[in-house]
Amino acid sequence: MGSKEKNVEWPLGRPGGILLTVLYLPTVLAVFVKRSGFNFLPSNEWTSMAGLPALAVGLVSAALPVWLILRSKGETDGVKKGFGLLLAPVAGYFLGKHLVIIAVPMLFALIAGHQVLSFTVVDPYGRGDSKCPTPVQVEGVPMIFDEICRVRDDIRRELGPGWRIAVAGRGTSLGVFADSLRRID
Repeated sequence: MGSKEKNVEWPLGRPGGILLTVLYLPTVLAVFVKRSGFNFLPSNEWTSMAGLPALAVGLVSAALPVWLILRSKGETDGVKKGFGLLLAPVAGYFLGKHLVIIAVPMLFALIAGHQVLSFTVVDPYGRGDSKCPTPVQVEGVPMIFDEICRVRDDIRRELGPGWRIAVAGRGTSLGVFADSLRRID
């Protein structure tokens, strides 16, 4: 008996799969690191400066999977292909944009030494969840990465919306893994 499975041929072959993995894996790992409880914050300066390159990478990474889906020679029913064509650009854009804004500074922060960055508090009294208890939300940082988790209540009580804080930890001027924070007078 023969196998009824048909091989799906990618337009770029194995290099296309490697390209997608290299492009998206660092961002997936960065999100996993954040959801694992590590407090990484990209700097506001980096987020502003990298906005245009992040947009360009996001648009290219949104178009790439769509192009690969449209050019694939495998037999896929219309519903699956349609769902892929709707989901792929959104996921591709998110992963590509966050590659520039989050994954690159996170990599440098892992390698570099100590850094202190300043941020503006948006909400010091967030409810949090099991992955991020007692968060302090900061301004100008992409969603998911805009909270500092496990901040002591005595520190949160001293903060208010619009107040400036200094966040210290392992990192560079591009971003920091937050170890501590204090209010800036």
